[in-house]
Amino acid sequence: MKKVSLIFVLVLVLSLPQIVYANMAAPKHSDIGSSITFEKNDTISVLSEVLDITVDGSQADIVVTYKMKNTTNENTSTQAMFLSPNVENSSVNIVVNDKDKSFTVESYDLNYNTEVKTNDWQYAILTDDELARHNQEQTVDAITFDMSFTPNEEYEVIVSYGYSLGGYPDYDFDAKRGEIEYYLAPATMWKDFSDLTINLYLDKNMPIIKSSNLEFKKVGVRTYQYNSNTLPEGNLEIVIDENWYQNIFSTLRSPYLDITLMILSPFILIGLIIVVFITWYIRKRKKHTS
Repeated sequence: MKKVSLIFVLVLVLSLPQIVYANMAAPKHSDIGSSITFEKNDTISVLSEVLDITVDGSQADIVVTYKMKNTTNENTSTQAMFLSPNVENSSVNIVVNDKDKSFTVESYDLNYNTEVKTNDWQYAILTDDELARHNQEQTVDAITFDMSFTPNEEYEVIVSYGYSLGGYPDYDFDAKRGEIEYYLAPATMWKDFSDLTINLYLDKNMPIIKSSNLEFKKVGVRTYQYNSNTLPEGNLEIVIDENWYQNIFSTLRSPYLDITLMILSPFILIGLIIVVFITWYIRKRKKHTS
């Protein structure tokens, strides 16, 4: 499966002091499950977001730096929830206004194939971590922390963590590829958003972008960049892969190569016989013509 999403990928969602509201407790296997509601924030703006994704084997280091501003003349406090698939909890770190912040990390099951789209994200059907543990392919991890701003205050918020690539990044043959996903859409819940920069640093094992829903420019060796003044449509989905000559060599290492050659051997033999016959016939004609 040569999918990041990845690349990939991750978002900070904000609302009023209680951004997450749960409905009444539901049975473990309820058809409805539990829900989380995200409300539009009318006070805090995102002046810029810089997303750095550094791939190292089957892992990636994600560092997201937001420049945020309280646009009011009053003190304001709010809870923020940062959403991502495949968070490695041990490596999470939150820095708000140059100070380390405490946080919680919880896993949810992304139920009913809920798509994280801009228009849908105010209401999402998520179930608890007990179900999430049994459904690793459809989970979302939530990093929750608090922020406080003085009137018109502007500062940086840095979220960093380890990310496990999707796909088959550990394979050593032609099925090798990595997937990166990053949830961009929930950031529309802030009052304003502008100036997005995504820096993607790939390693030598998977040095190219095979596909991406955003158009990256190559700016260096295994280094790609995306810039936009606004949030793009949809979320970030990147598939990284080996280059053409790495794919050739990895095909030779495929565990399916022997059986493939065995199945194709009769056709290969027939092809060789045809080539030999044609070569013999052409040479015979040349001699006869001479």
